[in-house]
Amino acid sequence: MSAIIGILLVLAGAVVGFFVARYWLKEHSDEARLNEQVQQSREQLAAYQQEVAEHFATASALVEQLEETQEKLKAYLSHSSEILQQEQTQPSLPFFAEDTMRQLRMASQLQKDSSQAKKETAEAPPRDYSDKKSGIFSSSKEKTS
Repeated sequence: MSAIIGILLVLAGAVVGFFVARYWLKEHSDEARLNEQVQQSREQLAAYQQEVAEHFATASALVEQLEETQEKLKAYLSHSSEILQQEQTQPSLPFFAEDTMRQLRMASQLQKDSSQAKKETAEAPPRDYSDKKSGIFSSSKEKTS
């Protein structure tokens, strides 16, 4: 009987050893490493696809924002163009009031008159060149008289 028990124990050990070896080799075999690499590649691909999708969503939002800005710019330019066309048809408003303009004209006329008077006096010879002797070159007789 002990022989039968020994044989049964060897068979049971072989069966348990077979399954343990199969499980242990399955985790550490090339196939397990390849499956792990495939799983990592799939995860990386999914992350990359997510990143690309976010990039396209961001680019799309920026394009929409750019289009809105462009439409606002077009509206602003057309409005400015209309204002300029209206200003060309309307008479221009004077910068100064009429009273101020009158005073400026009078001041300008007075300035012209004074500059003409200065020109007329400048044409006369200076006193040093006059016929009468004056200054330090005159004689003492003429100074006393």
